[in-house]
Amino acid sequence: MLTALASIVLFLAPPTTPPAESPRIPPAVFVAEAPKDAKDVAALKKSAKRGDTVVMKAKIGGRSEPFVKNRAVFMVADRSLRSCDEIPGDTCSKPWDYCCESPESKKANMATIQFTGADGKPLKVGAQSAGGLEPLGLVVIEGVVSEIDDKGTFVIDARKVFVEPAKKK
Repeated sequence: MLTALASIVLFLAPPTTPPAESPRIPPAVFVAEAPKDAKDVAALKKSAKRGDTVVMKAKIGGRSEPFVKNRAVFMVADRSLRSCDEIPGDTCSKPWDYCCESPESKKANMATIQFTGADGKPLKVGAQSAGGLEPLGLVVIEGVVSEIDDKGTFVIDARKVFVEPAKKK
């Protein structure tokens, strides 16, 4: 009996450490009321400086895949731009890519939004569907400008995100 018990103990799997919690966008980032005094993307790009806290209203989109895979990063466009679904007769399969806009227009009217961890780097989790984020969704974002340059780079580290409810057709 003792020999059988010893052989069972030898073949048991060693204790394991619990797996690390998967990164996720904190639910508290998604707010029920839009942050006040939101400005358009284009206006903010002209006046914002690195480190500024800004409030931006935008539409999710700007390329065929506006959400970065496995990173809490996505693209937004100024609401003044017309996505393909707003152009009568346009049958674009990805209306959020703004393919009808010129490169200069995209440069002036686009921004990158990211959710970062304590290390300041984007969380290693996709942002699509989190808090209702989807292509062409209307959002109001409060955050801090982490990058801006004259080449069109404009990155906001999101602190609060309000997703506007979809309009019923």
